[in-house]
This record gives sequence, C-alpha cells and structure tokens, in this order.
Amino acid sequence: MRKYPILRLTIPLATGVFFAECFHGLFPLEGVLVALAVLLAVLGAGLLVRSFRCRWMFGAGVMLFLFLTGVALMDNQWRRVDRDWPPGRQVYKGIVQEAPVEKKRSTQYKVEINGRDVLLYLAKDAMSHSVDVGDSLLIHARIRQPVNRNDSSRFDYARYLKLHQVGGVAYVPSGSWKKLDGTPRLTWKQKALKVREKMVDKYREWGLTGEQVAVLSALTIGYKAELDEDLREKYAVAGISHVLALSGLHIGIVWMFLGFLLKPLERSRWGRWLKWGVSTLMLWCFAFVAGLEASVVRAVIMCMLMELGRVSGGKALSLNTLGIAGFCMLLYNPFYLFDAGFQLSFVAVLSILMFYPLVNRMVSSEHRILRWGWGIVSVSVSAQWGTAPLVMYYFSNFSVYFLLANIVVSILVPMIIAVGFLALLLAPMGGIHAWIVGVLGGLIDGINLTATEISSWPWASFSLSEVTPVEVGACYLLLGGIWRCWAHPSWKAWMGVLAGVVVFLTVRLCVLMGG
Repeated sequence: MRKYPILRLTIPLATGVFFAECFHGLFPLEGVLVALAVLLAVLGAGLLVRSFRCRWMFGAGVMLFLFLTGVALMDNQWRRVDRDWPPGRQVYKGIVQEAPVEKKRSTQYKVEINGRDVLLYLAKDAMSHSVDVGDSLLIHARIRQPVNRNDSSRFDYARYLKLHQVGGVAYVPSGSWKKLDGTPRLTWKQKALKVREKMVDKYREWGLTGEQVAVLSALTIGYKAELDEDLREKYAVAGISHVLALSGLHIGIVWMFLGFLLKPLERSRWGRWLKWGVSTLMLWCFAFVAGLEASVVRAVIMCMLMELGRVSGGKALSLNTLGIAGFCMLLYNPFYLFDAGFQLSFVAVLSILMFYPLVNRMVSSEHRILRWGWGIVSVSVSAQWGTAPLVMYYFSNFSVYFLLANIVVSILVPMIIAVGFLALLLAPMGGIHAWIVGVLGGLIDGINLTATEISSWPWASFSLSEVTPVEVGACYLLLGGIWRCWAHPSWKAWMGVLAGVVVFLTVRLCVLMGG
C-alpha cells in the first residue's frame, strides 16, 4: 500500500461515508465537527514536533481525520435530503431539471423545489407533454418523503431515491398545475439535455429505423427513452445491457480513439501537453452532448487524470489514479459511494488493472490490427469479470453466455462509436454520408442480432434469489485468489480461492434453505 498513497487516503474517507450510512443519525454532525477540529489541532501540533518515533501516531491521526470527514460529509448530505415537507397540499414553484419519463398513467418530471429535487408525476392530459427542461411550474400538491412501494420486492426504493438526492415525491392531478410564462433560464446541464434531444432528432433525419435510432442514442449520447422493453430484455438476458448505459466503457473508447488521432503530438513534451488539453476539451464536449450525466462526468474525470499521469511521466492508469478520482468524487458527493454506476465503474477499472495484462498476453500476434483487436477484447473481458458479482447483486440475474456476447460487443461498439463520429463529421457530404449511415445501420443491426440470438439460446440466463453482500465479498475473494494464482502462483493464493468458494457456497445454501 506504500506505493499508493492516494489510495491509502481514499479508503478511510470511503469507510467513514459507509459507517455514517450504516449508523445514520447515531452521531450528531455537531459532535463530529468538534472532534474534527480537535483532531486537526493535534495533527498541526504533530507537524511542528516532527518526531520520528511518533510518525505512526501522525499517520493514524490522518486516517482518523479522513474517517470523521467522511462521516461529517455523509451526515450533512443526509440533512439536505431527509427533511420533512409541510402537511397537506401546498403551492410550490419549481424548475424542471430533466427530460420527462413516460409512465403508464402519468409523466414523471424531476423538478427542483426549495433547493431539493422532487419527482412530480403529472396526470396525462393535453398539457402534460408541453413541459420542457428549464420550464417553471406552479403546482398545488402534497409533497411527501419517498416511501417504499407496496409490493413484495425487498428493494428499498425510498433509500434509492434519497441516495440519488431526491427528497420528495408528489402526484399532481390535472388542473393542479400550470406552466409559468417567461424564457427559461437554463443551467449548463439543462442546456446539455437540450443538445442531446437535438442529436436524437438528427439521428432520425439520417433515415435510421426506430431500433437503430434507439440503440445509437443509448450508445453515443446516453439517451435511452427510445428503447422498448423487449429490446432491453434481450440485452439483459444476453449479458450486454451495460453497453446501453453510457459509462466509462464508452468514454474509454472515445479516449482511445482520440489518442489514436492525436498520436503524432507525442513526439515532444509540449506536444504531449497539447494532446492532453485537446483530449480533455473533446471529452468534455462529448460529456456535454451526452447530457452531463454523472456516470459520464466520472469517466471523463478518470480519463483526464490518466492522461495527466501519462504526460507527467507516470503511469497512465494506476491505483493512485483510481484513488484520486474516488477521493475527489466522494468529497463532492458522498452519496456516490452507494451508486451502482459509481461502484461498477471503479470495480471495472480495478479489474482491468489486475486482469488485462494477464488476459492480453494469452494471444500474441505480429499483426498490428489483430493485437489492437485482442487488446479491446481483453479490456472488455477483464472488466466483465470484475463487475459480474455486483451485477448479480443488483439485478439477481446471471447471464451464462455473457463472455461470448461481450467479445462480439467489444468489437462492434467501438466501430459503432467511430462510424457514428464520422457520420457527424461528413454530414454535409451527401453520397458519402449516405454510405456511412448505411454501414452504421448495419453495425447496429449486428449488435441487435447478437442480443436477439444469444438471448434465445437454452439456459441463456437464470434468476438468483437475493444475493447478499457476504456472497459478493466471497466472489471478490475468489477473484482475488484467481488473480494471485495466475500472476504469482502460491499455496496462499490457492487458499484464497478455496476460501472464496467455501464462503459463497455456504451463504448461498443458507439463503436457499431460508427461502
């Protein structure tokens, strides 16, 4: 751990955030802040003394300080979200934050009211579709704290909403709301969402079919409203539903594509800095077009840090880079720790760091294109291994052929993103553009066909009863043991593998017997 000082700082911060969530409300924020102040004074005195013998005490003090910082940040965030609303129906003014989501009997809008995000469900009528991002609404409704749904699911819906900073929900019947006049004052995120909607319209203008537009919008700009449930189900059964959620995988592909285009700039030191600046600017432009979604922003920050590490003479990707990204993001919003996208992104990167060198050297070729292609496959396979336990935990589903499906997808997705980028650049050139769009449509049909075919195979997937955190931990113990046996074979590594298998099977048996 001495090689990764930033990671050592991130762990106690994340532990404090996790502790505050598990024991929410047990320790008052005021007391934690007093403890932080006292500890900070002690650490300052320790710096003045500079005693070698007390170095371990100073290190322990820093760890404790970061732990308490995580507790304070989490408690403060909960106070902002977990506040009561006035009883009965009240009049509120709010600003629409995101594009609408269609439900069976209503239209869902995310609206900012009194500094808090609220989910409004407007009854479907002639006016409910006239609301757009940035519009101001005057509503007469009763806003409540999020509560769990009345079903047999064990999913904690209320906690899920609060961890996504949604502090209230309300159903608004027809006639109980109106759109206020005036030009909307859009935030940067709202402007980004408008640009994203225009991009979807542009895809339609190219002449692509409904499913082609839906998949291309999801892959390139993170717009998933066009995806129907049948197509979503096929991707989920095949084990490739993650490609429909714009995340670190897609940003990584764009980053690699930019690295290829800007490679001539690496010949000089200033050229490398120029490459970093251009890559950063282009990635943020991409994030803007994608609506500045949290998962995309996280991935862009990660790529910025990786490229910065390369330019400054260090490794492009390391545990320290991962630690810096995690540290900064948790300081900004400690709720990120409990976000599935955050967890999947970081576990995927960690898995790539561990398994990619091992998987990549399994196939060697003197052909440059073949090496590049296998490199992409190796990245995808490595990421899938690491994220599989979390996918089982969150979705209670296991795709049997996910490795095969992801090998195909890891080839098609970069091609779709690259050809889609070319289609945007060459849009004014009629004949060539039409040909490129045709190729793009064929690639999208290929990935849809892959999902359809694999999802129809026997035993393509099977549902799991509730997967426990202990089982997830056992799976990662098993993966760690496998990595150790692969990279540095020893009896201790094999004991780790055996321990992971025993713990997982024991807990799974207990769950099945209890159910």
